[in-house]
Amino acid sequence: FSVPEMMTEPMLVSLDFCKHHFDNGTAAFIDSRDAEDFENGHIKNSINIPYDYYEDYEELIDSLDDNSAYIIYCSGGECSLSLDLADYLFNDMLFEKIFIFEGGWPQWRDAGYPSIE
Repeated sequence: FSVPEMMTEPMLVSLDFCKHHFDNGTAAFIDSRDAEDFENGHIKNSINIPYDYYEDYEELIDSLDDNSAYIIYCSGGECSLSLDLADYLFNDMLFEKIFIFEGGWPQWRDAGYPSIE
């Protein structure tokens, strides 16, 4: 579950990858869903940066360490908010280590992993 030194694009990752980095504190989680969905349930200790309103979160984004690893998720399935936010952070904000958890909140919740509901 290592983080590559040099990434050329955001990388899709599995539930196991996410849980490993959650347990070891080696990546921060970003929920790209809107604030209401975030309030209804999210991965424990994740921060909320809704893709549709990311301009409103510029101060928060600027406060993040662009050398740290970030795992971005949304509602899984057909939800593309995590892909869009990952693309923005990687290409526009020049964050170096961006991962996309495709299974998202539903897969994490269904696995019974630490969450806030």
